[in-house]
Amino acid sequence: MKPAHISLALSLVLAGGCRSETPQQQQTKPRASTATPAADTGPQSEAEAEAESESEGGDPFTGEAAHVIPFADRTSMGYLLLLPPGKDKPELPTRERLQTLVEQAFADRRGDGELDLLLRLIATSPHTTDLAFGGDLQLPDFDEDENEAGQPKQSGADPADEIRDAIIDPPTDPAAVEAAAAKAERQRAFDLIGLHIELVSLGLGEDATIPSSVLRDPVLTRDLSEEQRRSLLGRSWALLLRADYRNQHAIRGLRLHQTLVRVAAEHYGALIHDPDTRETLSIDAFTDRRLRAAAGNIADQIATVPFPDPADAEHLRLSTRGMRRFGSVDVELAGLEPEPNALQQASDLIAGLALALAKEAEVDASGFAVVVPEEIEITCELIHQSYSSGDYRPACSGSAIVHLVERPPEDHDPSEHVVARVVAPRTQSDAPDYDHPKWVAGVLAQLFGA
Repeated sequence: MKPAHISLALSLVLAGGCRSETPQQQQTKPRASTATPAADTGPQSEAEAEAESESEGGDPFTGEAAHVIPFADRTSMGYLLLLPPGKDKPELPTRERLQTLVEQAFADRRGDGELDLLLRLIATSPHTTDLAFGGDLQLPDFDEDENEAGQPKQSGADPADEIRDAIIDPPTDPAAVEAAAAKAERQRAFDLIGLHIELVSLGLGEDATIPSSVLRDPVLTRDLSEEQRRSLLGRSWALLLRADYRNQHAIRGLRLHQTLVRVAAEHYGALIHDPDTRETLSIDAFTDRRLRAAAGNIADQIATVPFPDPADAEHLRLSTRGMRRFGSVDVELAGLEPEPNALQQASDLIAGLALALAKEAEVDASGFAVVVPEEIEITCELIHQSYSSGDYRPACSGSAIVHLVERPPEDHDPSEHVVARVVAPRTQSDAPDYDHPKWVAGVLAQLFGA
């Protein structure tokens, strides 16, 4: 069985093109090139030069800023649990009720470290309900001490040194011991921000929370039985469970959250809808594709969708959905020949790139912003690791170096989420004679052979 995100991309192409979008979504226009030779008007001022660098031709996505892509220092993942059809409004579960469900599901693991962390995540209400959609968010300072001017104290201490000092010379004052224990507990669960719980009325038609066309799409519902598929339009209520977390400890927040979602879905007889990939999954399919710490099966978490390229009618592009949950941008690879083998190889390359980005996106505990590296190496090891299915191992040799550059948003992009193009390293892609389709073909041949 091939990974889900490959079958999604290829089945759309083999079915006769790209997924049906609304007329508005189909009318995405290419950016017009307005670059013309400039007259020599003498030396530029520093401000003029900076403005030109940031926005050549008036397009903010062609300047240097488009090449500097930050990872999110916190993110979130929300799943909609589509509740069984019924006449009455369901009751919203309390945090205590969800904790009880987890404890009952893992009765033999009482006191397990990760189970305790999941219970803590459930008990915690996030400070804000919109953490994953933009904004510069800073890591909190666990110490509220202020200096004489009333400003927070600046600490350059190494956390490892603090831990070592606490072991060598532990505090003896009861209040200090209690404060140290509380601080250690906060640091232990620093990546787990909180859980948002909400009951959602889904509505009807294309203006519904989940458009009817999405629920009728055979590709997006391919993991459901016929009976489950027929029940979709009658499921008018959903339980939204959204965890807010930081990408640390092999994306522990996402893994714990998926455990909760599985337990709750089993209890309520719900189907599971992923708003980013737009897929609706059975409990069994969701369990099979859940993120595993040791496996690194990032490809199971994302969808890779083909789209026409309005700027290049002869080639297709593949765009990911679902990278938000790792604190990363989604990516798009254009310049692809519209034939299954090329799309399969491109999907494999994207799978390896997705795992590389998920690893790079891990939050730096020091609080410094983490950005996408200037160049990213995609290896066969990354490609193979990104797939959890043991019966799919693409033939691969060598490696490839790529660069990411942010592109303007389009109607079919994941909601309020950045998408970056995959291009050659800047020594090549910045050149005026850069041929992107030729570079893509060369990279795929380099990795997978002719």
